Amino acid sequence: MKFGIITHYDVHNHGAVLQLTALIRVLAQQGIDASALRFDKNYDFLGVELKSKYNISVKSIGFYLKYLKQEGLGKTRFNVEKRRVLNTFKIQNNLVGEYYSKARNLDAVIVGSDEVFALHTGPTPVFFGYALPADHIFSYAGSFGPTTVEDVKNLHCEAFVSSGLNSMKGISVRDMNSRKVVEALTGISPVMVCDPVILYGFRQEIALLESPYYPPFLLVYAYDNRMNDVEEVAAIKAYARKHKLKTLSPGFYHKWCDYNVNADPIELLGYFKSASCVVTDTFHGSVMSIITNSPFMVKTRESNHNKLYSLLNEYCLADRIFTDFSAMEKVAGMDIDWDIVNGEVEARRRESMAFLDMMIEFCK
Repeated sequence: MKFGIITHYDVHNHGAVLQLTALIRVLAQQGIDASALRFDKNYDFLGVELKSKYNISVKSIGFYLKYLKQEGLGKTRFNVEKRRVLNTFKIQNNLVGEYYSKARNLDAVIVGSDEVFALHTGPTPVFFGYALPADHIFSYAGSFGPTTVEDVKNLHCEAFVSSGLNSMKGISVRDMNSRKVVEALTGISPVMVCDPVILYGFRQEIALLESPYYPPFLLVYAYDNRMNDVEEVAAIKAYARKHKLKTLSPGFYHKWCDYNVNADPIELLGYFKSASCVVTDTFHGSVMSIITNSPFMVKTRESNHNKLYSLLNEYCLADRIFTDFSAMEKVAGMDIDWDIVNGEVEARRRESMAFLDMMIEFCK
């Protein structure tokens, strides 16, 4: 069988690439050949100026020259290398296939995982199943991210979203906000499943990873435009000093960290595995901490508190959340019962595979 996948295949984000890798490997275990389908993303809600950031062309030159001037050579060089590393990984692992409208003989197309239903950049038809080259379309672990029911209505996308979702053969989501949006717009109660990174687990890959050659470190995993406020940086550095740790940021550039490291998505798991502690404010930073059983703490923000709380509460880890950096020490000092967490992970894997197996069976 041959499946296509509609997801954020072109972003330079380790979590996005890792979840795509995981879904492809899970499907391969079921005898299914799968890869992401290419498409053009809609950026109408970002404004004309920001479109140049995402639609790479001659028009982008001005944007990136401004970026170089504002961000400096170190960050620019790091992100150029990061782009090369992730593109090489995608090519070597055959993650991305043909353009969706040219694809033929697909048994199904999966929409997801990640924030495929989010509308903050613009309404992209393929994310909601429109014009996809297969009769069997379903979502796996789709997320609306920060988009709420009110947002969908305020953006005048209610009919666009509900019609697309209603046409799918099955809908599964990865967080409670997404479930509420689907229920409100379609009347369908979608299945809650785990992110592909948790579903696949990368257990064999993690077991083979060697510890990176660095002194004991506090791993900082946050987008490079976050965790840079003076108070946040001071709190993280103070924690690291107290516990005789270096600060290391893999995958994102933070000038204030002792080490900034480029790594491919599998190598990145080795840094999580070897970290003395992890501080993150991202969904996949939390997911990677869970599958590597790394002690971690999570700073939530207004834009992501709901989805992070939903994730962590699901695995009995809601107490890893802090909203003020003054609480870092307290959260980090609490032990994690990994037997309970791993038990919940296994339960979610079984439930999620049951949904995926059912969707696969429909295609036969």
